[in-house]
Amino acid sequence: MTRIIRIFLVTSIVIAVLSPNTIRSAGARSATTLVAGPPPAQYDDPYSEFRNARYSNAGLLNEREELKLGVQLHREATKKFNLTDAGLARVDRIGQRCARFSLRPGLTYKFHVIESREFNAFSLPGGHVYITTAMLRQANDNELASVLSHEIGHIVARHSLKTLKQSREYDDIATSLGELTGVAGTVARDLGVALGKMVGAGLLTVHSREEEREADFLGVRAMPGAGFDPQGMVTMFQKLQQIEERNSDLLGSLFSDHPDAEERIANTRYEIRRMRPR
Repeated sequence: MTRIIRIFLVTSIVIAVLSPNTIRSAGARSATTLVAGPPPAQYDDPYSEFRNARYSNAGLLNEREELKLGVQLHREATKKFNLTDAGLARVDRIGQRCARFSLRPGLTYKFHVIESREFNAFSLPGGHVYITTAMLRQANDNELASVLSHEIGHIVARHSLKTLKQSREYDDIATSLGELTGVAGTVARDLGVALGKMVGAGLLTVHSREEEREADFLGVRAMPGAGFDPQGMVTMFQKLQQIEERNSDLLGSLFSDHPDAEERIANTRYEIRRMRPR
């Protein structure tokens, strides 16, 4: 009798364990595990730190002083570079369109062409943008817009002003700008000497990798509103990449210590996809 009772109890337990509800519950758990799988891959946004940025002259030279600085810097630039009117009308037409759709549209922008076989472009405080004839001849309108919009991005973000703020000469330059009333006199002459050295050394035209990324971001974001195809930034990087492979000496500060071309192309394509209407 004891053995019979023991068999009965074991059988009851097995039936309970294998009951339909228990089997269904276990199956559901297995199915859930299979359906859920690993979490989806997360992709980094290369421009995440710039998306909510707000730009102003706070903590830097005020805009009036920036404009004075721009006049003085341009004067020194004309001593260092050979400016030309060749292609200037095209540059100004495209550049002004890009400037109107930048995040600093109220500034008066002035565009300049430098006679040079070097592929380069740069900007200075106060709205001055420069591009070489070699770069101008290489670029179609969309590509030219990408270069100019990138340089406008540096002005929007006040990158050169931030560099100036970190220099040892900042206090003297700021004081001189405050005292400057004309183009002659001791103050103007001393200021010209200091700024001439900066222009000659490229202090205000060579930017950090993060500043270049920010200018790329601001540039490509402004292009569609100005009526240009943002793919022009991709093809411009590709052209510069080819030039670098043939003769890197022809590339100026536009590629100096910047993120490499492949990274910039990938980042730009990411942003173009993000800008497309959904």
